Amino acid sequence: MAKWGEGDPRWIVEEREDGKNVNNWHWTEKNAGPWSKEKINKKDFVEITEVSKCEGDAVANNRKGKLITFYEWDVELQWKGRKKDSNDLGNAKGAITCANLSEENAADELEFEVTCNSSKSDDNDIKEYIRKEGVKFLRKQFAVYINELRTEYSKDLILPTKFTQPSSVKSKENSTDKHLAEALRKSELGSSNKESEESDIGKTVQISIQEDFMCTPDDLYRVFVTEELTKHFTRDNATIQPTLGGKYSIFGGNVSGNFIELDENKMISLSWRKSNWPEGHVSLVKLEFERNETGTRLKVTQSNVPANDKEGTKAGWNTHYFLPIQQTFGFGGKIF
Repeated sequence: MAKWGEGDPRWIVEEREDGKNVNNWHWTEKNAGPWSKEKINKKDFVEITEVSKCEGDAVANNRKGKLITFYEWDVELQWKGRKKDSNDLGNAKGAITCANLSEENAADELEFEVTCNSSKSDDNDIKEYIRKEGVKFLRKQFAVYINELRTEYSKDLILPTKFTQPSSVKSKENSTDKHLAEALRKSELGSSNKESEESDIGKTVQISIQEDFMCTPDDLYRVFVTEELTKHFTRDNATIQPTLGGKYSIFGGNVSGNFIELDENKMISLSWRKSNWPEGHVSLVKLEFERNETGTRLKVTQSNVPANDKEGTKAGWNTHYFLPIQQTFGFGGKIF
């Protein structure tokens, strides 16, 4: 046997961090069930007395360097609350169930059922308040779980290869959007020390707009994930890290956030905030690229937008994204 450093130079034997799965080619899998239950139990969206049900499983897989997650959960939470003029936090109680938490549904597509143990008018008012406003925070909180499953828990499935630095893989550990997490921690409903903030809860809206571009879906997708192309149409400084949990900053830092999900040429999900929004306030954006007869239809869904900035944000998509992209890259003309 040759000594270390000796041998025929044609031998391709080397010390590699991904030696047990070179270039992450082979299927690897982790059972994310116990980790997921712990994460779901720790989430305080409302005044939760008990996570009474958390049934299902979650698995993270790596195949040929691509991370794939499968999860399906049936969750039931017990809640308690009160109206502002009551000193008894537990005078209204009930349950919140979510039966479709799975990889087939985005966070904003989750459905919740809210029940109350009492038929009293005041208690039902609290139930309706949670049903209309509280579920918005539940969706955001589950979005954090989904993001952490794909970044924090699954980080050691994709091993550093010969062509990537270990730090580039390990950096995903803390990639969850800190602004989003902080905003969620502040979103407790019914908490006795949050009364002054309750009047602001719910003052957010969802924006849904679409625009047609005369190009292929992959051409348009590339514009949003390529730093040089983004700089080109924004005519300003931009930083783009198109990986799960990767950061982006455009328009000189006026818009920033993190990539939450990337489905190449089909969909991009990201956290999104303006620099002039209240500190810690973050919205969620979903970009869907659909092929049509003339090119590509881009569907934009943006949730948790401050109500007082609805029109400004909506207009911004047209004036700062759609029109400049069409003019800069010629995507306003027909494809032949």
